[in-house]
Amino acid sequence: MYSMEGKDNKVHGWISSDRHVGFWMITPSDEFRVCGPVKQDLTSHLGPTTLSMFTSVHYAGKDMNTTYDSKEPWKKVFGPVFVYLNSASSRNLLWTDAKRQMVSEVQSWPYEFVKSVDYPLHHQRGTVNGQFFVKDRYNNNKENLFGKFAFVGLALPGEAGSWQTENKGYQFWTRADNMGMFTIANVRPGDYSLYAWVPGFIGDYKYERDITITHGEEINVGSIVYEPPRNGSTLWEIGEPDRTAAEFYIPDADPTLLTKLNLNNANRQDRFRQYGLWDRYSDLYPRNDLVYTVGVSDYTKDWFYAHVNRKAGNGTYKATTWQIKFNLKAVTEPAGIYTLRIALASATTVNLMVRVNEANSEPVFISGLIGRDNAIARHGIHGLYRLYNIDIHGKFLRVGYNTIYLIHGRDRSDFLSGVMYDYLRLEGPSGV
Repeated sequence: MYSMEGKDNKVHGWISSDRHVGFWMITPSDEFRVCGPVKQDLTSHLGPTTLSMFTSVHYAGKDMNTTYDSKEPWKKVFGPVFVYLNSASSRNLLWTDAKRQMVSEVQSWPYEFVKSVDYPLHHQRGTVNGQFFVKDRYNNNKENLFGKFAFVGLALPGEAGSWQTENKGYQFWTRADNMGMFTIANVRPGDYSLYAWVPGFIGDYKYERDITITHGEEINVGSIVYEPPRNGSTLWEIGEPDRTAAEFYIPDADPTLLTKLNLNNANRQDRFRQYGLWDRYSDLYPRNDLVYTVGVSDYTKDWFYAHVNRKAGNGTYKATTWQIKFNLKAVTEPAGIYTLRIALASATTVNLMVRVNEANSEPVFISGLIGRDNAIARHGIHGLYRLYNIDIHGKFLRVGYNTIYLIHGRDRSDFLSGVMYDYLRLEGPSGV
């Protein structure tokens, strides 16, 4: 229940139930945390126990385990973090004061009192700024769009999106404004790749050149343009490309397992923080699996937040198959290539398969065994982001109604296996 994304984890703690005393963990910078700004981790255990998690496999899995070559040198500074105790006449004042102290610590970062050659001070760090644009050639406005509120960051050099499982270096992230302007400040000297992604668009961006930061240097990369994956016009889409499953249907919790903490929380994402929500799929679909009809169904009501297996009795679970039904007025064939894009917000020990129009036909896509982020069981709305771009030949489609089958593909004896979808889109052939 007590977890959050690194970018939001600036202050958390406990308040005494009998005396107005607060105990707070303040983290003014997340530069030392692993796997980027949306990597989730625990903040507390019951007890009460307050945590400062520097690194863990939570919500990511073994994909982000740190490995070392023989005799490989490595060192890293974790923190510093700030432990704050306060007292006040009311609990609200304790929380207000803790947030005030957090702002003060953030403004003081990097701390000047740290005396280590491995911890650069403010004047020894650099800055990167620029403006981020998005170009989608099938958008109604053919011009570049402002990269509104894009996540832009620096991490160790790698491939686009590699920051998700990067765990040895430092990462520095910011959010662009509504015109795509961004500034990444207080960057430690070193070599980095510049990465980004934009809510509302699929895929990951990587700047064409690596960036070297030296003491006190300011680098302006100017205008940079991201072209999201796109072959043809959108025929239909399900969900919102925001790397979470927050927009899909979140069932009411089992009354016997209800946690009142987030019951009346206005934040929709907190509705996930109820134990056993995955088993509600078996209650809602006891015999037949989910069927979604494009143009009729509403993904906020008719698309279950997680594609999990159904309880089969005796503690076992049975693999499930979801269907997407859609109508095509024309089909470009036989040479026409359609594109199905499936963005996953989470995956845990699942083999996702896709069939077209025939439930027992040869799959057009097989993921193989993927994922160990356990986000479903950990009450998360996402784990690691994955994007699959699947070619569908026109010969597999027909004029009129078609069906795409999403097959879980793996029976398990427990509830862990499943995926959360972020976004699905079918595109017509290139130029159509």
